[in-house]
Amino acid sequence: MGLLSDPEYGSVKWVKLLKKVHGPIGFLCFIGALVWFVMLGNKEFNNETYFSENALLPGLVTNEFNAEHAGRDFFNELTLELEDKYADSEEIPVPWLVAKMFQLHLEVYTHNFTLNYPMGQGQVYTGTNVYGILRAARTPSLEAIVLTAPFRPLGSHQKETTAGIALMLAFAQFARPQKYWAKDIIFLITEHEQLGMQAWLEAYHGLNSDAETFYTSLGSFWKPGTPKLDFGNMAMFDWVKEHQKCLNPGKLKGRSGSIQAAINLEFHTPKIKYIEVKVEGLNGQLPNLDLVNLVHKLCVKSGIHHSYKNSYSWIRNRNKYDEWTNGILTMLGMVSAQIAGVPNGNHGLFHRFGIEAVTLEGRDAHDPAGAPPKVHALTSANFYRLGIALESILRSLNNLLESFHQSYFFYLLAATNRFISIGQYMPSLCLLCVAMIVRALFLWVTIQEEDDTVKHTRKTSDAVPGEQESKEAKKKPADSSMSIVNIGANYILVHLIGYGVMNSPLLFSKIGAMYEQPSEISVYYGLIATSVILVLVTPFLPRVLSKGRITYEEMSLVNILLLIELATVCLTVGMHNFPLGLTIAVLYTPLALVVGVQTRGGKGRFSLFLKRIFCLLLSPLCVITLGMILYSRFLFPEEDLLNMAGRGRDAAMQAIMFSIVDSLIYGNWLYNVTSAVILPIWIIFWQILCNRVEEQLV
Repeated sequence: MGLLSDPEYGSVKWVKLLKKVHGPIGFLCFIGALVWFVMLGNKEFNNETYFSENALLPGLVTNEFNAEHAGRDFFNELTLELEDKYADSEEIPVPWLVAKMFQLHLEVYTHNFTLNYPMGQGQVYTGTNVYGILRAARTPSLEAIVLTAPFRPLGSHQKETTAGIALMLAFAQFARPQKYWAKDIIFLITEHEQLGMQAWLEAYHGLNSDAETFYTSLGSFWKPGTPKLDFGNMAMFDWVKEHQKCLNPGKLKGRSGSIQAAINLEFHTPKIKYIEVKVEGLNGQLPNLDLVNLVHKLCVKSGIHHSYKNSYSWIRNRNKYDEWTNGILTMLGMVSAQIAGVPNGNHGLFHRFGIEAVTLEGRDAHDPAGAPPKVHALTSANFYRLGIALESILRSLNNLLESFHQSYFFYLLAATNRFISIGQYMPSLCLLCVAMIVRALFLWVTIQEEDDTVKHTRKTSDAVPGEQESKEAKKKPADSSMSIVNIGANYILVHLIGYGVMNSPLLFSKIGAMYEQPSEISVYYGLIATSVILVLVTPFLPRVLSKGRITYEEMSLVNILLLIELATVCLTVGMHNFPLGLTIAVLYTPLALVVGVQTRGGKGRFSLFLKRIFCLLLSPLCVITLGMILYSRFLFPEEDLLNMAGRGRDAAMQAIMFSIVDSLIYGNWLYNVTSAVILPIWIIFWQILCNRVEEQLV
């Protein structure tokens, strides 16, 4: 810091070099980050998977599963039960499930939960989960393994899960007389997919409807209940009180010990071609890599083909280029699944409680996800092979002496047997942040040198007042009283605007209800109106906070703070959810490199116009809408431009609504980060482009 504050440092060689090459350095860092990420798909730049936890002892047991006939009987009985009694209903067959678990001599319980839909007008949903506990014969109930399956009715738009439930019951019948279990096994069937799982996990861990959530203090910048400062007590803000916890998980009548791991089953038919292993969880969390490796290894041992994204275990490609391409596609598939932060199965909700979990989804040759290469030539796996694989997985988990703590929790998969660790993929994000930091350092050096020039001019003026008087009159910079305090006030105000936008959906929903409009429409168009207002109003905020004109130095300082904040946000988010942090950095690093302080009378008006258009296109709401339109174009290439835009708008409307609801129910923070962090950053970019300042005295 002494070097940066030295008045003579402007003549230092590295400072002169920085002024010349800061632009190329930023560009090279951006390109280098993309190249680095692409190179990770190459086999030479990633690693082969291995086990760090030796206690798992994968595949070293003699399989004894012999309940394939029972599984087939359970499947036929459940199918008939649903067709006879639940053909026109979406209710879970609680009596049938309870009766079957009782026949298997399990401790059977039901669990009721209630959801007050946060964006609806008084809509209430109820559900019931059914679970049975197989107690370990020789140990106390201190640890447990969960085997779960979601219930989907016959009329569901998703694939049924009757075969998965049947396999679970068949395995319970097989496991009941075994004496080697060191952990309890909980057999859980949930209603309403992830909603039922979330309610069960909250009830299992003792959370209740009175627990504080992120939205408990909406409308108040102080702790709720503070006298005279709680906006929620005011009549005009009474809607804030409805932001209380919307999911009432109820209470469990029976429980076991600490859950070590969980396996979620999604099988719709007794015969499948291969298993798709799902790992992505809430907010981009991933299970311990040892559990993922365990599943893949034991699928191979059981004679079941398995896959992950575009990586298929039965394909042995000798073409290195095709192998590299498949690795990149697998990585991109994983990145796209993690960006939204939405779990792609019930397993994804276990991770927030420190429980490692994966989903096993059965797929056939005509799966809606697409037909993999050579899938028709694969031998179908039946209940016997699935049971063998499930037994092997659970018996390996039964060997655990402690919770998963070795191996990796942060990684990317390039194939079913290739992975990239956090130390290998983080440099791509760091390079993007380096580009922004170099840009900030260049601006800091520039304003420091200009300050020194101004001071030197003033000293010369004092020494020879007659000669400098006329020049001072012509070049005297505009007086400004914005100061550091006003810069900070603008920063705080902009972020408070983002906080208000984050809290606005419930208000928009209430306004829409007054005109009998669905919540998704009122929220989407409410956010559009808010964005238009922000575009028109926020450029004037620095002028309002300043008594005089804004100087080049002050606006440059705002730009520096903005670059540092953006780099910090990208790194912070990327440490928890790398795909989201990388996406933010890739989108906004080019904007950060081209945005600069605009001076009055400066040239390049057309260039400024292009920068403003580019900035508007990168506004959060515009990015989401354009992204959905392009995705609609990819899915429906035959449609014309107008229909494609309409379909993309509807998709963006639903995506925003889902992200808001997920943040309220499950704690997904994508919408919160976008509105409370990314939006204020974009607003300050817009302020810099829309405010022309007096050219600094040189």
